[in-house]
Amino acid sequence: MNLIELINNLPPEATYETSHALMRLSLLSRAVKILGPKTYAPYEFQGKTLDGLLGIGAGIDKDGLLMDLAAVMPIGFHVIGSVTPQPRPGNPRPRFIKYPAKRAMINAMGLPSRGAGFVLDLVRRKCPSWPKSKLLIISAAGFTVDDVIKVATAASEVRCVDYVEVNISSPTYRGQWLEGGLEELLKRIRKLDTQVIIKVPLLSDVQAELRLIKLLSEAKLGLTIANTLPVQAPLSRGYGGLSGAPINPLVLRLLRLARQLSRDVPIIGIGGFMTGESVIEGLRMGADLIGIVTAFALEGPLAIYRILRQLNYLVGNLHSLS
Repeated sequence: MNLIELINNLPPEATYETSHALMRLSLLSRAVKILGPKTYAPYEFQGKTLDGLLGIGAGIDKDGLLMDLAAVMPIGFHVIGSVTPQPRPGNPRPRFIKYPAKRAMINAMGLPSRGAGFVLDLVRRKCPSWPKSKLLIISAAGFTVDDVIKVATAASEVRCVDYVEVNISSPTYRGQWLEGGLEELLKRIRKLDTQVIIKVPLLSDVQAELRLIKLLSEAKLGLTIANTLPVQAPLSRGYGGLSGAPINPLVLRLLRLARQLSRDVPIIGIGGFMTGESVIEGLRMGADLIGIVTAFALEGPLAIYRILRQLNYLVGNLHSLS
């Protein structure tokens, strides 16, 4: 049994805490910098040359503690959060389950966060060393329009933050933003002096999904597609969000729909991109960039290198994907 298998066989919370403790070690960041690939595949996005088309999606680095590791990895973007205005402990345990054999997870973390004050102070300190060839994205969350705008505004004032992602899709919300307040939130978002991406939920109602994408398309905002799929689960809240390989077909369908309706906005594909083949399909469906979350949660940084090797094998030259 290798180290990854050993960690994934620990109790869920121990898995999370152990893997994050290892990834925060400065020794690991130095090892990745020294032993990792010496060549990157530059990727053109919105007039900027990035270190790659893959990135780490929200949920992996909730508080910015993995910025040093992300800075030396062959990725084009890194998302921190979701970040709430005040510290939140999240849901009681148990709050997530891993299914490595199915390449899937169910989580109901409850938007745990050390709060915007802690996270943004940390990011400001790290700004001088953050590579210009990687996008830094802060994912903002909250339960009121004022709370979300408060985080988004503060994040937009940090000089190395390229985009603010607004999370309206966490299972913790239980559909709150779709039931009211979304139009007011979008109105306030359009007044922000920053580039904004909206993180879209996966909905079982196709017509509701279509109406949401149309609304966001009319607002000319970027999109992250998509969050987890709400399901019943043996967790403390009785529900959670399914992520990983099982939701990838739904995400691909939604990417294609979103690109048809939102031709000129940036779209990040997230949800079950576990292999090089799935990444290529995501790009074909209309994504500009692909975020890795569940694969990273199951394998750590090795997931990025594995998928990049697969892409190199399939495409021959990653430059041709730009």
